[in-house]
Amino acid sequence: MTRRLVPLCLLAVFTMACNEATTSPEPGDASVAESQALFKKVGAATPAAQKASAHLQQLNDQLAQAGADYAVARAELALSPKAGPDQALIVFANDRMLRLNSRWVPGDARRFADGANLTHLYYQAFALANGSIDSEPAIDASFETWAAAQCGNVPLVKRADQGVFPSAVFFGGDPFVADIVTLGFLPGLIFDLVLGDGAAEGVLGVTFTFVFGSFDADGNFTPSDIDNNGLEDTALKEVWYNDDFAWNTDGVTDIDNTDIETVAFHENGHALELGHFGKIAINASSGMLVVSPRAAMNAIILGTLRSPLGTDNSSFCGNWAKWPNR
Repeated sequence: MTRRLVPLCLLAVFTMACNEATTSPEPGDASVAESQALFKKVGAATPAAQKASAHLQQLNDQLAQAGADYAVARAELALSPKAGPDQALIVFANDRMLRLNSRWVPGDARRFADGANLTHLYYQAFALANGSIDSEPAIDASFETWAAAQCGNVPLVKRADQGVFPSAVFFGGDPFVADIVTLGFLPGLIFDLVLGDGAAEGVLGVTFTFVFGSFDADGNFTPSDIDNNGLEDTALKEVWYNDDFAWNTDGVTDIDNTDIETVAFHENGHALELGHFGKIAINASSGMLVVSPRAAMNAIILGTLRSPLGTDNSSFCGNWAKWPNR
């Protein structure tokens, strides 16, 4: 079975953007009004924000025309804490999704599944953060932490990059080289093009979920549920990181710096079907963002956190305690 489907217009845009010189500006602060607009544009963790943008709908239209048996269902974002204390209390997110409405199917032949294993691959062409930081050890460590987490019954197996371009959003190769593909660190322009204006300023990382199903003659997509668990069948996950931010592997996370492993742990939580949760707000008297409960899967990255907390663990167990039985 082959799935070498090429959305040509998106591939052309991707090639152009990758050939341009890029820099990594410092984030700086934004006003509350700007922050509210940013959250609305690029996806504060609300049900509406978890739907595909117009750009992703364009991708689905192209997949429908190509006769694909999968579509992009959602894009889960990790946001940078760019807000200022201009009002008394502003709630940015109040999430209770906990787990996504899609699941991996053990042994699914449609994705060339390796039995009950979930495979992951890091595409080496974009593995350097800010042009010089080897991010692969931090990405690998995030997978290892999830594999060792409470109720961690799912084997996460790394595959070597064979040089095939593995993107399902922009691809000219094979997006099914692994279940979870880390495409790497891409220029912010790509985030704006695919997720909408403003994404380059506030999105640290994104995980795209593709699900299996079928398109009808009008291009409408119906997800499949071959194991009858009431959930969509996951086809693949694709993870990006925004290279316009200043990254590090030293465990430093503040308004000007971001720890790679922290964001990777969050995004790979999405790859393992965890959603966002936690209320996030800003208090004018202190100028501080506050979150309740604190979790690795909060929609905004509010400091270094490389391992699961209480709600992370309970949600993870809900997904994986009985794997590969459903």
